[in-house]
Amino acid sequence: MQTGKQLKILKQALDYGHPSRNEHLFFCPFCEHHKPKLSVNVKKNVFKCWVCDTRGRDNYYLIKRFGNFGQQQEWLKLTNQTDIRDFEIMFSGSYREEKVEQIVDLPEEYRPLFKNPDYLHFQRPLNYLKKRGITKKQIFDLKIGYCSTGEYSQRIIIPSFNESGDVNYFIARSYTGDWMRYKNPPASKDVVFNDLSIDWEEDVVLVEGVFDAFKEPNMIPILGSTIREESDLFQKIVKNNCNVYLALDHEATQKEEGIILKLLDYGVIVYKIDTSGYEDVSTMPSQVYFQRKQNASQINRDNFFEYQFNFSMF
Repeated sequence: MQTGKQLKILKQALDYGHPSRNEHLFFCPFCEHHKPKLSVNVKKNVFKCWVCDTRGRDNYYLIKRFGNFGQQQEWLKLTNQTDIRDFEIMFSGSYREEKVEQIVDLPEEYRPLFKNPDYLHFQRPLNYLKKRGITKKQIFDLKIGYCSTGEYSQRIIIPSFNESGDVNYFIARSYTGDWMRYKNPPASKDVVFNDLSIDWEEDVVLVEGVFDAFKEPNMIPILGSTIREESDLFQKIVKNNCNVYLALDHEATQKEEGIILKLLDYGVIVYKIDTSGYEDVSTMPSQVYFQRKQNASQINRDNFFEYQFNFSMF
């Protein structure tokens, strides 16, 4: 019964061709071939185009990508996933005080590393960033600076900008080997770090720390032990219907499992990037990272326990 309803939604969202054995053929919206070459198996929850080879292991991806809001919600109900409308009501102003946008001031001693540097002090933080693989373009784009004096003395300052371009947080990381590597500002971590730079129409990659997020665009550090449903980051992911790649530190398995289950509850398509063998993403060579991302496994409720077993073995 459920598969019949799912097929009905697929027919509404895609150009329908005809049944073929245990599958149904649709016109492929990816390559737009003139014949119906997108094969969808509703019972097995998989799809594949026989022309462009686009494939997936969750048919909701097709509804999420090409269906309208009503079709997405109907599909989520059929698969017992959380209705995004309930999500919006649950965390709207009717249930809690409307959240005021957080804006913070950078340290008074902050000096940018991308213009008119003080030669006496800037070389050491620049060398530190170079060793971490940070490019001059990234320094410029992200307005990275440093403090040589004050509360954040001898620390790299990495600002976070909200979607309006205001600073809403910053990371202060020692470049001299101080026992306290990071010193957080007196502000909430409930922000989307550098939201201004995120393209919410593309896939996002969630990583542990801010230095992991330099590997490629659209990487977001979670800045905490988990992601709560009421957090700005979680809500942005769900409301924008973007796919998520998880690339947390390998030892953070339990944290990762909790995040995966929450995301799956809201119909988010989740992929797991293998980070084993490295301390974190920032220490992983770029070619290794991109190869592992290409080979990333999609996690759904059908294979979640297999994922738990595989990644607990290393």
